[in-house]
Amino acid sequence: MEGGGTVSDTRPRWPNQLRAYDGTTAAIGRGVTRLCVTSPTGTGKTTMMTDVIEHYRNEGKRISLYTVRRMLYSQIARNLERDGFTFGRIASGHDKSLAEPIQLCMMQTDVSRRKRGFDSPPADIVIADEYHVFGGPTFQDVIQSQVTNGASLVAYTATPIDLQNIDELLIAAGTREMIQLGSLVPAHTFAPDEPDLRHIKKYQVGEDISDAENHKAIMRPGVFARVIGAWKAHNPDGLPTILFGPDVAGSKFFAEEFAKAGIRSAHIDGEDVWLDGETYENNQDMRDQVADLSKSGEVKVVCNRFVLREGIDWPWIQCGIFATVFGALSSFIQSGGRLLRAYPGKDRAIVLDHGGNWHRHGSLNEDREWTLESSNRRMVGERQDKLREKREDEPIVCPKCNKVRSHGRTCTNCGYMAVKKSRVVIQKDGTLKEMTGDIYKPRYTKREANTADLWKQMYFRARSQKWAATFRQAEAMFVVENHYWPPRDLPLMPKDPADMWRKVADVPREALL
Repeated sequence: MEGGGTVSDTRPRWPNQLRAYDGTTAAIGRGVTRLCVTSPTGTGKTTMMTDVIEHYRNEGKRISLYTVRRMLYSQIARNLERDGFTFGRIASGHDKSLAEPIQLCMMQTDVSRRKRGFDSPPADIVIADEYHVFGGPTFQDVIQSQVTNGASLVAYTATPIDLQNIDELLIAAGTREMIQLGSLVPAHTFAPDEPDLRHIKKYQVGEDISDAENHKAIMRPGVFARVIGAWKAHNPDGLPTILFGPDVAGSKFFAEEFAKAGIRSAHIDGEDVWLDGETYENNQDMRDQVADLSKSGEVKVVCNRFVLREGIDWPWIQCGIFATVFGALSSFIQSGGRLLRAYPGKDRAIVLDHGGNWHRHGSLNEDREWTLESSNRRMVGERQDKLREKREDEPIVCPKCNKVRSHGRTCTNCGYMAVKKSRVVIQKDGTLKEMTGDIYKPRYTKREANTADLWKQMYFRARSQKWAATFRQAEAMFVVENHYWPPRDLPLMPKDPADMWRKVADVPREALL
């Protein structure tokens, strides 16, 4: 292995895998105990993990690898067996082999064992796969107890968002680099329509809306006609497709409707698999059968809510239908990342976005500026601020072919030259309404004689331990109480717009105006 490593596996490595290996061993060597490694989906995270496992196994260390998804557990087990590792299994239905220095652990099983008085398998290195789903206190208790007992945590995720208990972030690569290297293919996004979300209750910027609200937003009259029409128009060859629905019922509806239209489809959720009009238990054999049928092209569309969002190894998928609203950036990237992995004969991924995600989150091809403070609210909120303040251009949808582009008057797909920005918004009754102009309009700010004093009072309220608000929360409360937005050039406003998403008490006075 290049890059100073000692891994015996001679398979070639991508640059991001070398960086991850060298960076991980160096960080642990200098005493970092809680490290997160991030690299885009589909760029060899499993190899990164097995390289680290081999390195520390050769040093005589004990390693525990945790996951929380059944599909991921089976996939990782197959990869470990392929690479010649001997390991114990902490998972229901498997005999425990606690003497093995490598343990593959289903988190829920270990939690159950701990409740019955058993300890987690002792470890020097703890690996957490898809760490962004380890946020709950129960899972964190397991991980942090291992760290307290002397283990070093190496966490992996493509979306280092809302991370808990991490000391250092290692960015192995960005999406653009991996597209240039050929590890990923670019996404070509089309936005035929999107729902009107003005009636969504309790919507918080950067958070996924409830399944019930998502269902109401997406499942409006004529929805299937619009979805299948766009699919046939932009994927005329019927290339293998994944559909993300608004909820489980909506996902199954789309699978059934595709089947009625003569297009063989399947639906997978956490409990069941629907195929050819029959419902089966969701087990490994059924998942493998659906995967094989998708790969061969016999099943054209596989529908799901979120069960296929993370970790699936289906690089042959060439089209994705977003029949859902992704409120959280992490959901958007994880779901979209299923489409970008390179595969023989695949030069692009087709994204059919019926949820308005293209303007809410930007392109799947973009690099994000990850930090330990990245959160869904902050990442989505900062993007909206940039668009409102015209620090960044809004993407544009071609009114003729629906292709999304970043800028310019001429469509890069069909050559149509538009004279105005427009998009199609689905109303509650299913009718189509053309909306023109910018989506994110500047906020109504005002400067009264007492505005500075009112903001000063709000600043100290937000700074108090009782509230402990972010600047963005303080700004929103100012609007509630005063019915206008405060200018951001007031005294005690942050100099750096990114600090608007930090807690007021955490931003030093010298960083304020």
